[in-house]
Amino acid sequence: MEEGSLRCDLNVSIAPVSSNDDTTSSSFDDNNDDEQSNDKYNLPPGNGHRVEVKNLNSLRQIIAATEYEAIRQSSLAIQHNHTGRETRTFDPLGGKTICIRAKGDAIDYRFMPEPDLPPLILDETTLGSKSLEEFLERYMPESAEDATARLLEEYGLGESVAVLIASDPPAIVLFEDAVSVAKAELVQEDNDDDSVDVSALVANFLCNDLYALIKKSAIEEAGDDEDKRATLLNSISVDQSTVASQRLGLLIAMIANGTLTTSMAKKILTIMYKDDLSSSPRDIATRNGWEVISDMDVLVQLCTDVVHDPKNTKQLEQYKQGGKNTWKIEKFFVGKVMAQSNGNAHPEKMKEALASVLEKVVFDQTPSS
Repeated sequence: MEEGSLRCDLNVSIAPVSSNDDTTSSSFDDNNDDEQSNDKYNLPPGNGHRVEVKNLNSLRQIIAATEYEAIRQSSLAIQHNHTGRETRTFDPLGGKTICIRAKGDAIDYRFMPEPDLPPLILDETTLGSKSLEEFLERYMPESAEDATARLLEEYGLGESVAVLIASDPPAIVLFEDAVSVAKAELVQEDNDDDSVDVSALVANFLCNDLYALIKKSAIEEAGDDEDKRATLLNSISVDQSTVASQRLGLLIAMIANGTLTTSMAKKILTIMYKDDLSSSPRDIATRNGWEVISDMDVLVQLCTDVVHDPKNTKQLEQYKQGGKNTWKIEKFFVGKVMAQSNGNAHPEKMKEALASVLEKVVFDQTPSS
């Protein structure tokens, strides 16, 4: 209609006015004797069928065809003639409908029996389920709306993340499998820390990092072909990922148990996606020397070496003098310790160890009373 044109089919049938309507005082039967009062509001047999009027081109034709059919069918019913199951067309010049074909004895006027197709009986044998509802629940894919609601409720994800995962059915499978793998790994290590939100970690790596790698791979594959690039980017799916849920789950477990920092894990994920399609995250981390140093004794020794390094004597003396710029010197030592550890020092624990070392330096220079 927005184009200024209209084409539709009209279905018309008649039914008696309800006996509860007090305004009704007549029936299709002219004989109103008490003996026939029980049939007053019933159509004669063979009437009340839907009649289809094809290819109407305006609202005026719809109104005219409806009025004509209502009168025609009512007149036939009063005369105890069958209306029949028909397909009709509307003659705008004559203002009437014309039968173009009959539907015979079909139960549904739109249905034409096909003798070569046997009846389909949806019973337990055919469905393999006790009911149609059970069959649909088992085999019908979960809708995006239902999946979003379930991810929000069961995993406590943010709405935007849940919507993104739910829009890609393979992503739902990978997400849930990776969460299961990560949790099982943490339980096996006796390191099931409730303070770590494993589901959120998996979702963030999936939506931010893994999708980015898939998108980058599609762009590289397309090269300078703009049409191919558009096609690939419009069909981005976790189904194209080279990282399976097993390896993603193990990677997330290593973050959760403190073995890896987030930045280390991102590097390992890139390697798993592009360069090493089979090694476990732990093997890749070991091979590259990526493992968080969280032992306090080791961190204290590392911080001590950096603080007392002759190259840092100037900064150490400035720190001993105190003043408003001590925080800058602390930041300087943090950077040096992280560089000395190749970025492997646990950030929070390293700062704690550095604070204890610097405190000892200040205490040792304080004269005893």
